[in-house]
Amino acid sequence: MNTLAIIHYPVFGGPHNRLVSLVPLLAQRGVSTTVVLPEAPGNAHDWMRSAGLEVIEMPLRRDRARLDPRFHLAFARDLRADIRALRALIRERDIELVLLGGLVNPHGALAARREGAAVVWQVLDTRTPLPLRAAMMPAVGRLADAVMFGAEGLVRVHPGAARLRIPKVVSRPAVDTRRFVPSAQRRRAAREQFGITPDAAVVGTVANVNPQKGIEYFVRAAAVIARERPEARFVVIGHRDTNNPRYLAKIDREIGEAKLGERVVFAGARSDVEAVLPALDVKLITSVPNSEGTTTTSLEAMACGVPLVATRVGAVDEVVEDGVTGLLVPPLDPSVIARATLRLLDEPETRAAMAEAGRRRVEDGGFGLARSADLQAETYERALAHAARR
Repeated sequence: MNTLAIIHYPVFGGPHNRLVSLVPLLAQRGVSTTVVLPEAPGNAHDWMRSAGLEVIEMPLRRDRARLDPRFHLAFARDLRADIRALRALIRERDIELVLLGGLVNPHGALAARREGAAVVWQVLDTRTPLPLRAAMMPAVGRLADAVMFGAEGLVRVHPGAARLRIPKVVSRPAVDTRRFVPSAQRRRAAREQFGITPDAAVVGTVANVNPQKGIEYFVRAAAVIARERPEARFVVIGHRDTNNPRYLAKIDREIGEAKLGERVVFAGARSDVEAVLPALDVKLITSVPNSEGTTTTSLEAMACGVPLVATRVGAVDEVVEDGVTGLLVPPLDPSVIARATLRLLDEPETRAAMAEAGRRRVEDGGFGLARSADLQAETYERALAHAARR
């Protein structure tokens, strides 16, 4: 089966990570995957190629949450050219199925339908405003042959999703439990790399530095924690997204105003996250409302035996068990985030119990890569059958 996966975002994130993990396993099941990414600044192209995936770059436009009507008019104007280019690629590669990531960019679905290919539409987060989610569901029902939701909760918050008359599948993130493991050796090496002493309390996050991830709330919580724990250090593992220069400046300004200085380490985007996650005592997820589905990084932290403090947004609670593998807190409240983090830092026995429970959850809770690849391949087959009937 020849498939084409279209992702409209050039910065490596959840959808890219999912493909990097699953494409080799899908190949073992007879599924070949070509990835299309936009010609735009970002690190996803190189990362996915270095992982062995075939990546094609195209001038692929995407809609954004902007108020300027000229932007949306330009998007609509260029949509036809993008569809023509994708149709040509589908014909050239003899593509049988198109996997579309992202709710509001229908280019791939329109191109696939015109070329007779099946469409699997992925809905992985809650970034799209609620009225637009409701408006897009009928289009998904008309254009797609199957829809994959990243969590049960995403079905509920997309009006009309439950009534779609096409195959619906819930496919949560998956993690490689052989790659992400607790490791005292990695813990020591990563702390040495970051210039952090072995006995310091280390709080970190794995997230691209952009508004959806709420990094300002991480910084503000860090300021509260630092007053209680002067020895604490804070690590941000993720890409500093140059598409948001004002946001980057805001984060740097808040770090300066809080006098955190060298206490905050920006580790950058890492392809070896499994090597640095064990350095953390607590991992934070500070995402804002209308941002996440579930987060792969929460599973990766749990696999490494790192407890979490996570904002209760999207469907994060389907992965992080409150009081068992971490603590769930309201979003947009750095003082509450800080108090929950300080509680875990002050209770090593609680942290140890959560570390053990987190590792056990990713091993036994259906988050394995093989199961996820089987489900993806099965969804492809169901979509092909639906397209044949259509």
